[in-house]
Amino acid sequence: MTIMQDGHRVREVILHTSATPGDWWKGKTVEQMRDEIDRWHKGNGWKGIGYHRVIAPDGSMAVGRSLYDMGAHVAGHNAGTIGICLIPSATHNGITRFEDYFTDAQRASLKAYLVELQELAGGDIQKITGHNDYANKECPGFKVRSGDWL
Repeated sequence: MTIMQDGHRVREVILHTSATPGDWWKGKTVEQMRDEIDRWHKGNGWKGIGYHRVIAPDGSMAVGRSLYDMGAHVAGHNAGTIGICLIPSATHNGITRFEDYFTDAQRASLKAYLVELQELAGGDIQKITGHNDYANKECPGFKVRSGDWL
């Protein structure tokens, strides 16, 4: 089985963070966070949330775009990629380590989802990258290495 987006086979997952302060998530469900990001992205003139999944600090996950729809998460690199947005539990301050901004629950949720996604994609996922691999940004706040996630 494969995942296709507008004729492109999905082979990559790109990790992101929301540009939110570390306490933004408190008191919100992951669905409320996703919906707020959706409103922001629509405010940018997009058709909706650019990410395929959103993972909250408690490890819960919300669906954004369908895996079969091209995302809007990295300019020039949306075809054949899945965008996953991690909500930070601490305000970003440079590119450091995963655990400086994200929780063990997020790590476990992301790793479990990547296994599920790889199965759904028939083993096609070849790399996991960060937004900062394609743009001069801090996002997701750490250097992503495929081997840590695949």
